[in-house]
This record gives sequence, structure tokens and C-alpha cells, in this order.
Amino acid sequence: MRSVSVIKSLLLALTLTFSTTAYTQQADEQLILKHFHSISSEEIAGLMTELCSPKYNGRLAGTPEYIASAEWAAGMLHGWGVKPAGDNGSFFQWFDHPYTVVNDIGMLQLHLSQKDGSVIVKSYKAPEEYYPGMNSGNGTVTAEVVFVGYGVTAPELNYDDYRDIDVKGKIVLMNRDVPYKDVRNPVYSKWVNYCYHQYKVENAARHGAAGMLYIDGNSANPNISYIENMIVCGIGPVPLQDIFAGLGKDNAAILSQIDKSFKPASFATGKVMTIKANTTRHAEGKTCNVIGMIEGTDPTLKEEVIIIGGHLDAVGNGGGLLVAGGYDNASGVVDIMAAAKALAQSGIKLKRTVVFLLIGGEEVGLLGSKYYTRNPIFPKEKTVTYINLDMVGNGTGLAVSASATCTGLTEYFTTANDKYIHRMMRTSTSSGSFYGRPRSDGLVFLAEGYRTMSISTTDGVKPVFYHLPGDDETAVTPEIMEDVAKMIYLSFIEMASANTLIY
Repeated sequence: MRSVSVIKSLLLALTLTFSTTAYTQQADEQLILKHFHSISSEEIAGLMTELCSPKYNGRLAGTPEYIASAEWAAGMLHGWGVKPAGDNGSFFQWFDHPYTVVNDIGMLQLHLSQKDGSVIVKSYKAPEEYYPGMNSGNGTVTAEVVFVGYGVTAPELNYDDYRDIDVKGKIVLMNRDVPYKDVRNPVYSKWVNYCYHQYKVENAARHGAAGMLYIDGNSANPNISYIENMIVCGIGPVPLQDIFAGLGKDNAAILSQIDKSFKPASFATGKVMTIKANTTRHAEGKTCNVIGMIEGTDPTLKEEVIIIGGHLDAVGNGGGLLVAGGYDNASGVVDIMAAAKALAQSGIKLKRTVVFLLIGGEEVGLLGSKYYTRNPIFPKEKTVTYINLDMVGNGTGLAVSASATCTGLTEYFTTANDKYIHRMMRTSTSSGSFYGRPRSDGLVFLAEGYRTMSISTTDGVKPVFYHLPGDDETAVTPEIMEDVAKMIYLSFIEMASANTLIY
């Protein structure tokens, strides 16, 4: 009888255990779903409106308006229960960053000499035909325009766009990139440093140029070196056509010739232009990353961190041409913030630590991600992955990409989508361009040896105003942003709670 009694007691205990476990799992799922449904497109639209507000003036890194946006984001995270993870117990990781304010749209003019000695002056419109140099020196230059191809001097490659041509005191006209286009070929590594916007303006200054017209599209570009006496302007198709008019030459045809022959084709155009820039330099500037965390609860696994990040800064205000930075990249920041709020307020105990990194200085040279990777708050060897969000908020589909070192982690996102969200979704493996230059914060982390991922949206349904007025809170679709945030929320619960991760 005793043995039967013992068996009954064991069976009763097992039954109670399984019942309790099932009840606990059900309760956990109800809690998870409660906060899953708390993520709403209405709240996301409100956060977008705030970040795109004129009071933040386009969030140019270093400006008081950018700092105000960083303080607002930190305040929101704090209010939701996210802990600070920056310097000295704060949400902020500060670094030096001089910046330039554009006071007005400046001027771009073409001077057309007539046979009778008179001069017709054609003035161009901003931003339709040109964009003031966002990091230009202050002043005015009137000079002949000299076409210098790609603006590259590479003696070790036997290539020099400035060979046998005098640009002293002149305005140089140049294109983006370099003649070598195969970014996956190891040869590209020899050219990569000549692609940077910063290099091109610095090289122009070394050759004595007084001004620079950059065929970069008529959009804002603060990612260029500041040189005090160099007046810079970005131009679109109309001024470019006017410069080449009557010369029997075409920019695209010349570039094609250069790309095939690797022989420069620079020449003096004979056209005279005026560039005027009204800028103020702030050499004392500083900017910051915003870093918050939800600390893990497992004594061992809490040392492992999952970092999700996106750049908080945008390109600023080109002297009245406000680029609010909605799609690029308030969208990524708001996705992260919405997921952070749901995770923090859910009370769900995560084993691993989750870190929210809002990056400063991406638009001026990926400075915030470079600073973090060189001064990490959390050890690289304990970082599970860095997940980047940039321009994530326009479309109807989802996409997740992972470096070859962590492709297994994409399953957390596909599972969340399959079970709860039901969007069209694609995954991919991407190592970026090994020989190319980093074009995103994610590639900065990858270059420093981190496992990296990125989340994006597909099948855009709204026009993209890249670095142009029009990129505001109306440039996104809050419904897809809601689902991005929900996918992050669900995936992070699973990733941060798993005993073992499969990379």
C-alpha cells in the first residue's frame, strides 16, 4: 500500500508541476501579447512628429538642436524604465565634433560673356538646382570652372585628375567615386580611400582650388571636410548641363571613357561661375550617442549584450532648407524606441542585456559608430550582435540581413513574423563590401569585428526625399514601422531569454 501511495503522490506532484508550467507559459504569453499590442502606429506617428519638429532644426550633429533631441530621447527612455548606459551613469557618450551652420542658401551663378562684351548672369535655384555646401567655408568666389573628373590624385596607381592642369584660384568641378567600379575585387581596396568626400575637397585645396562644385545631386551633404577658404556647393543636372553647353562634351560620356582607359580627361571649361556661402564654424562643438539598456537577470548570461542601433542625427538646415530627417533616420530611431518601451514596461525578465544605441554623427562621417566601436561601453567579445536600423519605415515588406558570422539569428525574426506579424519577409546574408568603404553604421561595426545584422523595409509606397526637404514625418508609413517595432520586441524576448544562441 505504501508503494502505491508513493506512486500516487509522485504522479500528483508531476501533474501539478506540468499544470503550473503550462499555466506559467500561458501567463507569460498573455503578458508578452499585452505589450505586443501596446505598440501602435498612432504612438509611432507621434514620436515621428516630435523628432521631425522644427525645434530640432534637422538634428545636425553637434548643434544645440541635436543635443536637445538627444536629451528628449534619453528622457523618454528613462520615463519608460530603460536604464542609462552611457558615461558616468548618464545616457550620453560624448565626443568632440566641430560643426558648421549654414546661415542662408548662398548663391550659385553662371556668367555668360556676350560678343558685345556684356555679361548675362544666370542664377540658380536651391534646392531644385543646387544645394549650399553644408560644411563649406564662408565667403564668395568667382572664377573659371575646371573639370577634374573624379578629383583624384593617386600616384601609386599612376592616376591624377590634376595632372598638367592649373586649378589655382579656380573652381573645380568633380564627380563622386573613382574610375574603378568593381567593389568586390581586391583591387578596389587600392582605390577606396579616394572615394571619400572628405578626401576630394582636401585634395582640391592641396592643388590650390578656391571653390568646388560637387556633382552629388542637389541634396544636403554635411559629410565633407571643412576648409576655411574653400567654398563648396553641390549641383544637380541643370547647372551641369549649362557648364558643358557648347563644349561638345558630356559628363557621362567622359566618365565612361575614364572608367575604361583609367586616363584622366580634365580640362578648363572657359565658363565662369560664382559660388557664395554664408556659414559659421563652431570649432568647439561636441556631440553624443544616446545609450540605454535593459539589464539581464541571469547571473552569467547578463554579461552578454544584444545591441540595436540607428543614427539619431540628420543633415540639418541648409540656410532655410530644413531637412527634418524623417525617413532618414527618425524612422529607425522611433522603431527602436517603441520596442524599448514595450520591453521595459512589460516586466518580462530577460536573461541577456539589451542595449539601445542612438548614434550621433552618422551623416557627417559615421562618427558616432566609429567612436563607440573604439570606446565600447560593453566588451566586443560579449556582444551577441549589433543590429542596425537606417531608413526603416517606408513599404509593405520586411527584410533582415546578417553577416556570415550570425546568420542563425535571423530565425528569431522570421519566427516572430510568421507567428504574429505575417508580412512578406526576406532574409539574406551580407558581409557588406569587404574591399569597399563603410556606408553605414552597421558596416563600421562589421569592420571592427562585430557580428552584425540589419533590419529594413521593402516595397516602398512613398517617394524618398533623400537629404532633401520633404523628408519629414509624412515620408514614412507608421503601419510598417509598428510591425518593425513589434518584430524587434518579440525577437528580443526570445534572443535574450534563450539558454543557448545558434549563430
